[in-house]
Amino acid sequence: MDEYRSKYEAIEDVLDEIMKLLEDLYQSGFDTVHDSTLKDLEKTGELTEQYGMQYLSGLLGGLADEISAGRHRTEEMRATDKKALVAELYTRLNEYLYLGRQKAVYDRGKHYYTEVEFPEVHDMDEDEMNEDEMNEDEMNQGEMNQGKMNEDN
Repeated sequence: MDEYRSKYEAIEDVLDEIMKLLEDLYQSGFDTVHDSTLKDLEKTGELTEQYGMQYLSGLLGGLADEISAGRHRTEEMRATDKKALVAELYTRLNEYLYLGRQKAVYDRGKHYYTEVEFPEVHDMDEDEMNEDEMNEDEMNQGEMNQGKMNEDN
C-alpha cells in the first residue's frame, strides 16, 4: 500500500534530489562528471518538466548538455566561456532550489492555516446587542451599588 504524500512533500523530495545531484557535481568537478550523474540530471529534468517546472527543467537540461559537451572539448575550449556558462547554470540552480524550498515551506504553512476550521463567528442581531447592553448596564449598576456600600462602611 502506497503512503499518501502531499504535493509539498513531493516538491521537497524533488528539490532535495536535485540538491544531492548538485553536491555530486561540486565534489566531482565539472570536468569529471560520472555518466550516472548526467543521466540523473537528464531524468530529473524530465520529471520537473512533468511537474510543470519548465524553468527548472531548462536549467537542468542546459547544465547536463554543457557538461556532456565539455567532455568532448579541448582543454583550451573548456577554459574559456563554457566554464563560465556551466558555473552560471549551477548558480541559478542553487538560487532556484533555495527559493523553491522557501516557497514550499510558506505554501505548507499557508495551507495549514487556511485549512484549519475556525469556529464560526456570527453577527449579533439587535436583540443580542440589547441583551449584552442590558447585562453590561446591570454589571455597572452592581459595581456602583458595591462602591456606595463600601463608602457607607
